[in-house]
Formats: sequence, structure tokens, C-alpha cells
Amino acid sequence: MRSAAENQQRFIKYAKLVLYTIFIVILAGSIVRTTHSGMGCPDWPHCFGRWIPPLNAGQLPPDFEKYLKKQDIDHTFNAFHTWIEYLNRMLTVLLGIFIVLLNFMAWKIYRKTRPAIFIWALSLFVLVGFEAWVGKVVVNSNLGVLLITAHMIPALIIAGVCVYMIHLVHGKPFIINKPLKWLTWLAFVLVFIQILIGTEVRAEVDHVSKALRYTARETWLSQVGDALHIHELFAWVASLSCIFVVGKSFNHKETQKIGLLVLISLVAELFLGLIMTQMQMPAFAQPLHLLFSSIIIVALFSLLLRARIS
Repeated sequence: MRSAAENQQRFIKYAKLVLYTIFIVILAGSIVRTTHSGMGCPDWPHCFGRWIPPLNAGQLPPDFEKYLKKQDIDHTFNAFHTWIEYLNRMLTVLLGIFIVLLNFMAWKIYRKTRPAIFIWALSLFVLVGFEAWVGKVVVNSNLGVLLITAHMIPALIIAGVCVYMIHLVHGKPFIINKPLKWLTWLAFVLVFIQILIGTEVRAEVDHVSKALRYTARETWLSQVGDALHIHELFAWVASLSCIFVVGKSFNHKETQKIGLLVLISLVAELFLGLIMTQMQMPAFAQPLHLLFSSIIIVALFSLLLRARIS
């Protein structure tokens, strides 16, 4: 029989696996959006009426026309788009399986001694179910721009809940000084606002790209309104706040790793932002840009949970 300490470490490791999978799902979802593969499977939960999608046009069902007419690009079968979207769905299913197993572990280990941990694990299951439902609504709406953005928000909440569970199991908060605590709060709020502005930029890019039938990619950003300029300027404000947090976090051994993660993600985020604005928004940069912004805000949330005024 495992000791309480062994069970704790086992649960934390598995919760971290769930957290890493969440980031992979966020990345996969962004790749779907960047490659315009969202309607690669025009129905949900099936794909062209099948559980396993076709590999070529010859495998389409007899009534395939009713599926293709839902698409917003060229109304033809594209195996690349279909399988990009299908793999994204499979990763979400995998995340759901991991969360079910995490619920089982929480029930087995903590249902009697720390029921709050099991309740939070159960909330993850509910949130993933909600995320799947939002995905169905997105498909039914033929990729409504606002709904696509809303599809990302539950994923960040799921990541936050997962981090909170790890914090609960870990136990004691780290003792840090008052300036770091309030600087972290400031950075968290500013990064969150920056993400919201970024979603507005992405929504405008989606409108432009769809109007151009996903051609002339190099002109998309030039047709975006003031939101892009606000996003670029505010990026430096949010980045400066993160840099102050990183500097303060390096003064404490317990927070150095999170500070380093924020710093690496911030440098990558700024570099990718410059690539997108200076190199006509290459497709590879968009998913990574979203991934690193997600890592930054989740890392800041983790730092807040560990903070206590000394």
C-alpha cells in the first residue's frame, strides 16, 4: 500500500500530465483554425457521418453533398483539413479520458480525507463536457468567429482548475514578499486584457481572410483596424509587468522556476508577434503565439496561488 506522500506525488504527476495535455489541445485547436480546417469535419460528433473519417473522396458516403455544402471554403473534400480537425477531436477525447482517470484517482485517494480535491476534479470533467458542447455549436454555426474564440476560453479555465488542484494537493503556499504578490496580480490582469485584445484582432483577421476566401494572406493584417495597433502597444505594457515579476521571482528559490517559465514564454511570445507583423503572418507562428500566451497566464496564476504576503 502506498503512503500518503507517495499518493500525493503520484496525483501531482498525473495532474501535471493532464495540464500538459490541455496545452497540446490548445495548440491543436489553434492549428485547426490557422489551417482553416474547422469544417474539415462538417458534422459532429461524426465526420461525414462516420466515426472514422474518409481518407479520400472515394470513401465519402452517398449523401456526401449535404456535408460539403456546409463548408465555407471550396465545398470540396480535402483530406488534410478533415484529418487535422479529426485529430484535434481525438486529442480532446484523450484529454477527457485522462480527466476521467484523474477523477478516479481523486475519488480513491481524497474522497474521505480531502473531498474538495475530488469536487474540483469532477469540475474538470464537467468543463471538458462543456468544451465538447461548444465545439459542436461552433461546427453547427459554420465557424462563427465569436464562438471560435469562446471555444478557447474553457480550455484556459480547465488549465487554471488543474493548476489549482495541484496547489491544493501540494499544500503550503510559498512565502514571498508583498511587492511580488501585487506585481503578479498586475501582470496577470494586464496579460488577460492583452489576450482579450488579441482575440479581437484574431476575430478581425478571420473576417478579412474569409472575405478573401483565404487567399492573399500577406494582406490580412494590413486590413485589420485599430485593434492591431492597440494590441502591439499594449503588448509592451504587459511584457514590462511580466519582466518585473520575473525579476522579483528570481529572489526566491521557490518561485525561480515559474519566473524562468514566464521569461522564456514571454521572449518567445514577443518574437512570434514580431514574426507575424513583419513576415505577413506566417501560419506556423499563430498557434505558437496562442500557446505561449496561454502558458504565461497560467504560470502567473500558479504564482498567485503560491503567493503569501510575508
